[in-house]
Amino acid sequence: MTHLIVSFLPLAVCAFWSVAIALNLWEQGNRAARRQLLWWAITATLLYAGHFVFFNRMTSEIPASDTIYVVCNLLVFPLYLHYITMLTQGTVSRSQRWLTVLPPVIIGIIVATVYVMMSDDESRQFVDTYLYNDSIVGLSGQTLVQAVVHQLAKILFAIGLLIVLFVAIRRIRRYNRLIDSIYADNDDKRLYGITTILILMVLTGILSLVVNAVGRFVFLSSEIPFAVLAFFFSGLLYLLCYRGFVQQFSFADIAQEECEDIMETVSQDTYSKLLHKIDDERLYLQPGLTLAELAQQLGTNRTMLSRLVNEETGMPFAEFINRKRIAYVRRLEQEHPELRKEELAELAGYTSMRSFYRNYQLYGDAK
Repeated sequence: MTHLIVSFLPLAVCAFWSVAIALNLWEQGNRAARRQLLWWAITATLLYAGHFVFFNRMTSEIPASDTIYVVCNLLVFPLYLHYITMLTQGTVSRSQRWLTVLPPVIIGIIVATVYVMMSDDESRQFVDTYLYNDSIVGLSGQTLVQAVVHQLAKILFAIGLLIVLFVAIRRIRRYNRLIDSIYADNDDKRLYGITTILILMVLTGILSLVVNAVGRFVFLSSEIPFAVLAFFFSGLLYLLCYRGFVQQFSFADIAQEECEDIMETVSQDTYSKLLHKIDDERLYLQPGLTLAELAQQLGTNRTMLSRLVNEETGMPFAEFINRKRIAYVRRLEQEHPELRKEELAELAGYTSMRSFYRNYQLYGDAK
């Protein structure tokens, strides 16, 4: 009974989040790439349904469940890359869609076809020999072909996983740099917890790679390692889904005028005007200040002003503004020690205490 419950846990986590994300998508629409996150969660649910059948030795169901498992195993990480891509770029290219779908579909068709061509005895031999003992001894004909296809699927999984991790990490970092260059108040707009997301992705990827390499059969007779693996995977899956569920902002939410790349020259006194606006008028205290608003006031555009700030200060717009805000807070602390942190944050233009504390920790000691 314990084995049944433990093997069901990752499936339950994915099914729970599939329902939660679907309800959120229905109520609020496709904000922050919820639709792509839902497809990933459904695929993960089907994947762990295949695990459930395998680990509970439901041998009569294995030809169907194993086919679904092979397809979903090849799909799950590329679909998560789709989700990350929609969050950070707003669109997924046609080539990425084809590269995501085509290999799993082709492998799945081959696996299903070979299962159909096998006799019942051959299916049982393949399941017992290869799936449950990771051996090809005694296999021939259709059963040997099926084993080779499964090995090929493992190789494709490993290659795809490494590509997904590399591309996803680059896109997340590039997106956060874009947000930092546009918004002063960026905590609710970044892929917040970037370190958490990357660590979870890497841990899940490495663990999946190890399990795929050594074979699931290793955990069949080892209850404690199996339970540890199931709980660990369940925790990682829960956190990945949760991080996506609480994300409310994405590339698609960036205002159109802030994404336009209008080529023009910046006048020689633009930086002087910028400093006047920022320092003399204390514009940095304005809540929700964006680079686009500042550019409009200076008669230029976001792209050119972002470049100017980086060239003159050596830092992105968000850091430039938040350093000034925290320096202002430090002066207030000396002049008015009776003020509470909440009051200081409000006076400095912060609408989020989380953002205030994060920036205070980053720049509070800066000179």
